[in-house]
Amino acid sequence: MEKASVSDDSPDSSADCDWSQLQTDLLLQIFGILEIPDLFSSGVVCRSWHLIYLEARRLRRCSPNQSPCLVYSPGNRDANTVTLHNMSTNKLYHVTLSEPAFRTRHVMGSSYGWLITADERSNLILVNPVTRAQISMPPPETMNNVRLLYTEEGVLDGYDVLYMDLFSRDFDNEMEPYHLTLEEARFYLYARVVLSCDPSHGNCTVLVVQLPKDQLSYTRVGDTKWTWIDANPNCRAYQDILYNSNDGLFYGVRGRGQVDTINLNGPSAEVKVILKPIISYQAHSRYIVQAPWGDFFQIWRHDKYNKENGRKDRVADKFFVYKIDFVEQKLVQTNNIQDHAMFIGYC
Repeated sequence: MEKASVSDDSPDSSADCDWSQLQTDLLLQIFGILEIPDLFSSGVVCRSWHLIYLEARRLRRCSPNQSPCLVYSPGNRDANTVTLHNMSTNKLYHVTLSEPAFRTRHVMGSSYGWLITADERSNLILVNPVTRAQISMPPPETMNNVRLLYTEEGVLDGYDVLYMDLFSRDFDNEMEPYHLTLEEARFYLYARVVLSCDPSHGNCTVLVVQLPKDQLSYTRVGDTKWTWIDANPNCRAYQDILYNSNDGLFYGVRGRGQVDTINLNGPSAEVKVILKPIISYQAHSRYIVQAPWGDFFQIWRHDKYNKENGRKDRVADKFFVYKIDFVEQKLVQTNNIQDHAMFIGYC
């Protein structure tokens, strides 16, 4: 059999190709799988690509699978500008968002390419820095234990956060409520926030750990209020939560190492213990993560206190990683995460 050959005078198809004339549908599909740096770079190739790039952002055709970026509000730019710092390329990308100003928000977390932010009134707002889409969650006063606080002149001044008794499923009237300003409530009501999926899909559930007592509340995109989870008297003391897309359940780790599943797929929440408490006391900080290959891990952070200039500051001292063995009901210390990196919050 003779081999096919190409003559020396064959035209170079790539040199003669006008890449600006690629079909819009094809470019939209390509842009939809690019990482943020490549997407932004593609948008400045030519005028036609820039228009399709803007259309991809408008249609939210951006991949949720992105390499980590540092996100911050630069002091030398407008308060509405968010900067994405790609750590692998060390390049900066600046995006202008709509109100409220990004600099006035606090970032409570991130998931599926979206930032979970809380503004100065402690409203939770999901924002996609690439598409610039924003989705507002129900306001804090729709939580079961939150009340608006007004001055004598009738001016909104903050929130009263009431204690909830999980045994009676009612307010604990013997405890003085937290009196919080509009701004500081976000640090009490959203100690942890996790999404079930890309919120642009419309069926996204948002689960939060809230003070006091680190209890749970949830809402869904499009809902008008938050729902408090009171499935049993032990629905408290959660230190971290995650969502497992493989079984459609949320997972929560508590102070003594116990792990619960939280099922929000039915008419009411179902909470089930799947790992019994590991120790008899609550100490340090616990995190729960799921590896890409399916295993679950707990990270225990041990802190120490530094005294300087009359101040006593708590700082992270040591981290221990444990693989969760649900069958044997134990934790196995490990240093093997298969060339992956774990990112955890400090709180």
